[in-house]
Amino acid sequence: MVKLKISFQNLLLTLESLLKILIQSKFRNILHVDDGDRKKGCILLGNGPSLPASIEKYQSKFDAFDLVCVNNFAFSQYYTQIKPKIYIISAPIYFMKDEALSPLYLNLRDQVFDNIADKTTWKLYMMVPFLARKCAYFQRFLAKNAHIHPLYFNTTPVEGFKRIAYPLYQKGLGMPRPHNVLIPGIMNCIKLQYTTIYLVGADHSWLTEISVNPQNEALVHHKHFYDENETKPEKMEDYVVRPRKLHEIVHKFYLTFKGYWDILDYAKKKDVQIYNASEHSMIDAFERQEIRAY
Repeated sequence: MVKLKISFQNLLLTLESLLKILIQSKFRNILHVDDGDRKKGCILLGNGPSLPASIEKYQSKFDAFDLVCVNNFAFSQYYTQIKPKIYIISAPIYFMKDEALSPLYLNLRDQVFDNIADKTTWKLYMMVPFLARKCAYFQRFLAKNAHIHPLYFNTTPVEGFKRIAYPLYQKGLGMPRPHNVLIPGIMNCIKLQYTTIYLVGADHSWLTEISVNPQNEALVHHKHFYDENETKPEKMEDYVVRPRKLHEIVHKFYLTFKGYWDILDYAKKKDVQIYNASEHSMIDAFERQEIRAY
């Protein structure tokens, strides 16, 4: 009875995923790269508080890998110091119309893209969802700096039967639910045929940073290496500025950690090694191993 229930659930999830792909996904020019100078391994740099310690520890080995940074990494002095090859931003808020965003998000978007445009003096691949291709703001950003080359990918969530989901992953038509930027980061690195992927700065320590104030508002203290001492617990607000409830926050985190286990199983099928070399991390899916240069 239990197996029948699971099979029925997977059938529904598979059908839903296929429908989403037909409606949401793009089928051409997915992560189209004309650069043959890719290395076998890459290092994906999260923005957790432990990242500076990892950079200090492993920087001497960085030349053996392609470096991939995420989100607001350009805020830091490390951006021009290590010159990452790929920069991934996946959150839809960075590519929505101005009128859909609060002043807070508008300011954050402007700061991120201004930093990238002003500081980038080397060839950089900007990995962004297809939503960005129709975003006038992003296209104006690209026009500011000829060193920056866009790579577009699908963020469509794909669930259900693995024998159907995995070929869709391979084609870049979807991925596990991208509730954290590291999920599309890892999946896209697999799509780009990296055979070894290291994670650093992937603290994911949010579970210990959840609280509820006397007004029954759920708060999360998001700490990054570039603003750890400047942040405070805040409400998680969606695009209509409605604070998320505690169960919604926990469910979002559940989907993130589950996504890593889904990625691990897929990576094994692809013979891709994923290691977590973060100094501190709550991710329990990937083997912990220090970075080993080839």
